Amino acid sequence: MVGLSRQNAQKAFVRALRRNTDANIQTHHRSELAELETEAAKLWTLIDARDQAPKVIVAALNTMNRIHIRRAHLLGLDAPTKLDVRGIYRTGADEMSDERRETKRAWRALPVEEQVRMYDAFDAARKLLNAPIETTATVTLGPDNRNPDVEPSAADDQS
Repeated sequence: MVGLSRQNAQKAFVRALRRNTDANIQTHHRSELAELETEAAKLWTLIDARDQAPKVIVAALNTMNRIHIRRAHLLGLDAPTKLDVRGIYRTGADEMSDERRETKRAWRALPVEEQVRMYDAFDAARKLLNAPIETTATVTLGPDNRNPDVEPSAADDQS
């Protein structure tokens, strides 16, 4: 090595690469803009020519419009094309984040022992919710009259 550490050599290489890339991009933008100017000049001679068909003039103007759009993109004149739809479609994220912040603040205000007790209570409730539900069923062969206050129907008597 020539007195440079490996890390310094890599940093110098990356800096040089960035410097050359930026210069190449600027050169490319300038050449693109020059080509667009040339195309626009050719279109203007076509538009200004006498006895030109209206369809040709309209096509040239459409092409000129595309050239203007491309030039604006290259120069960064247009606003970003991103659309923030959060205002259009209310998701409740803002309200929810305020609610969550308030809940966190309330939890922090509790003593640690109280937090542990509440956590254990929630954990026990969660286990109960996830536990399988036990059910039993009774199958009978005759009429099932469990309510003695109600008389069995005539249809039950005939079966």
